[in-house]
Amino acid sequence: MEVTYRKNLSKSYMCIQEQGKPVEKYELQMIEGRSIPGILPMQSVISEGKRSYLYDISGKQQIEDYLSGKKMDYAMLRVFLIAIQQVCLSLSEYLLREEGICLEIGLIYVNLEDGSLQFTYLPCYEKNLPDAFQFCMEQMLRKIDHQDLAAVDLGYQVYQLCVKENADIGSILTVALGARVNVEEEIAESKGSIQQGKKENKKYMDAIREKGKNNGNSQNAQEEIVVHGAKAGACASSGGYAGGQDGTRRQIAGEIGRYFPAFSLIWANMQAHLHAKQQTKKQKALESEKKQKEKRAFVTWGNVHKKKVHKKKEKQQCPEEEQIISFSADADIPLQPTEILSARQEGAMGRLAYRGIHQCEDFQIKGESFLLGKNSEQADGVISAEGVSRLHARISRKEHKFYIEDLNSTNGTYLNDIALAYHQPQELKANDRVRFAGEEYVFF
Repeated sequence: MEVTYRKNLSKSYMCIQEQGKPVEKYELQMIEGRSIPGILPMQSVISEGKRSYLYDISGKQQIEDYLSGKKMDYAMLRVFLIAIQQVCLSLSEYLLREEGICLEIGLIYVNLEDGSLQFTYLPCYEKNLPDAFQFCMEQMLRKIDHQDLAAVDLGYQVYQLCVKENADIGSILTVALGARVNVEEEIAESKGSIQQGKKENKKYMDAIREKGKNNGNSQNAQEEIVVHGAKAGACASSGGYAGGQDGTRRQIAGEIGRYFPAFSLIWANMQAHLHAKQQTKKQKALESEKKQKEKRAFVTWGNVHKKKVHKKKEKQQCPEEEQIISFSADADIPLQPTEILSARQEGAMGRLAYRGIHQCEDFQIKGESFLLGKNSEQADGVISAEGVSRLHARISRKEHKFYIEDLNSTNGTYLNDIALAYHQPQELKANDRVRFAGEEYVFF
């Protein structure tokens, strides 16, 4: 499926060329020019004997761009699932094929005005909806905030229903969204039980302390307090884990589950949260190790460069004297010149220098992806100026080159006064002029 984007003075369009068998006339009449809830407005054009479908995406962003720099929380996931439920009802009401609805991430849009979702209905598209929904959920699970336990629970509950044989998307959403209320009530009740358990636990430990004082055996009393405290609900309500090994934790979780309702759900969510934290920690460790290697490589290159300059000067003064160059003794890892050059290139950074009148900041382009826009929670480079969109543009680095693309901004992104189309990256070169709405920068 070939997807392109167009933009004129007032509208932005996503263009998809017809493939496969010709569309039914009734279906085209039903979808074209109509405002159907949850579906992008569409019109068709015929050029050189080929039909193309134009979808109005003005004021909208692909859901993947909308989530750039952040994860999908429980509220957003619930909005997403409800939107799919509603669009399935719209298909039935307008007698449209469910195989025509596209659930690919790149074809789902968020309306920036109200946060609602709109899907692409493609008349020439044919894909089994339950299979498409399952694939869509697999992609969404990667975007869920795994620190949001409610989002994790809902996402995996829906996915487990998807993989069952003869899964029906309507039934899946009805069960998942309907059952969610009961689960939330259960969690609320369990929190109350945990608080009550903490009070009872405090009374029990106070009694043990008093018993230890009376018997003069504080050591035994202290041991009993520790054992009971591990088995009580205090560890659950604080989000911590009692015990040092996984087997011990599971045993303690079983003990707690005997006293506190719905603890199995809380425990599963806590396990998922711990796993996510461990993965994040490993990733940070790998990134830190990579930065250290790059730093050592750069230091080594600097030492070699200084020695070469020093050797050149000495040769000019004493050309007959033979000089010897060696690597710095301070370098942890001796590298070949090609490895040193590679390390320097990997750390290459571009710069946007502001050339406007509103005293906006300059930006150092760091990382593989650098977002620019007004939203301080997501943008790496915040431009707080009128006309700049929430997420306006993205600069990406690939193979030591920089590329800029517009993110369907309202007032456009311009490279040397040429408007960029949505999701059409253009290479940035030194001294290129970049304009976000009315704010101009020069790239170095």
